[in-house]
Amino acid sequence: MQPRVVSFASINVDEVYSMPRIVRPGETLTSTRRQQNAGGKGANASVAAARAGAPVHVVGKIGSDGLWVRDIIEHAGANVSLVGALDDTATGRAIIQVDANGENAIFLFPGANHRLTETDAHRAFAQFAKGDWLLLTNETTAVAEAITQAHEIGIQVLWNPAPMHDDFLLTNRVVGLVDVLVVNESELLRLAQQISGCDSSDDYEVLARQVMKELGCSVVVATLGSSGCIGLVRRPTSNAHSIPIVGSSTDISIVSGSGGDDTDDIDGIRVISMSCSPIRIDQVIDTTAAGDTWVGYFVAELARAQGESPESIGARAALTPAMVGRAMTIATYASGISVTRMGAVPSIPMREEVEAFIRTKRHE
Repeated sequence: MQPRVVSFASINVDEVYSMPRIVRPGETLTSTRRQQNAGGKGANASVAAARAGAPVHVVGKIGSDGLWVRDIIEHAGANVSLVGALDDTATGRAIIQVDANGENAIFLFPGANHRLTETDAHRAFAQFAKGDWLLLTNETTAVAEAITQAHEIGIQVLWNPAPMHDDFLLTNRVVGLVDVLVVNESELLRLAQQISGCDSSDDYEVLARQVMKELGCSVVVATLGSSGCIGLVRRPTSNAHSIPIVGSSTDISIVSGSGGDDTDDIDGIRVISMSCSPIRIDQVIDTTAAGDTWVGYFVAELARAQGESPESIGARAALTPAMVGRAMTIATYASGISVTRMGAVPSIPMREEVEAFIRTKRHE
């Protein structure tokens, strides 16, 4: 049976403003367009995982002004019975500027997202079991408590620690309990700086290797925007290397189909490098949900692979390079589609669209 995904999620109302450029300090510009959408990193990733075909259960808090956002998440296919509505707090808000090149700048009002508690995590996880997946970011309270409880139960943890602060490792000792860590290039650099004190580097593989060795994760993935992504996978121990990968509903080439490469290393870490999906620069409209779409599709595909190969479920080092490579492929193509559309949740594609994009290498 396919593992479930429980998303400890931030849920926001996104106010998106189209701008000629990102506003500078002291400057006033006129927006050419305004949209109000469902959003939040957790909600976006939850919708992406659900549209990818995973059984998703969302844990979160909203105000009465966000009931329509909960409805949208539910309509996308996620279970929202663990999303509570509060009368005394507003739903989280994100104010998003999007420039003419599709780049964005965002500030957040956390609202009800900062009302999640250790008790909420405990009540939620009582409904899940060893081998399920916890998906979470840094936009809510009780993150460390949720990771600790999930680890104790045997729930696999995928953490996208965004937003990240400068003393991240000092205040997040639970990083060592995380199975899969997904970061972007700036988050990877900040982690490496806290580990080794390096000032800067553009060798992301070296930085990811430092982070993996220090934190002990089974998988570390860095998404690198237009440069694609890299994934580091600890080579499975015992018999995990022989776990088969059964064909999915589309013939997804693990590496070559997405312009990537992989290599073994003497320290037992497999490195998978992957270029971005073939989206033309003139197709890029809004990158707001690109990372969240990537994360949601990635965890959904890991769960799908484990459902096809149940021998891997619950074994910390049993995520094979083949599993991770296939998940990186479909996540990369899903993320590519998302940047061609405005908004967060509205930009997240259905799995059928992603599969067609992988087959044809064309998205119009």
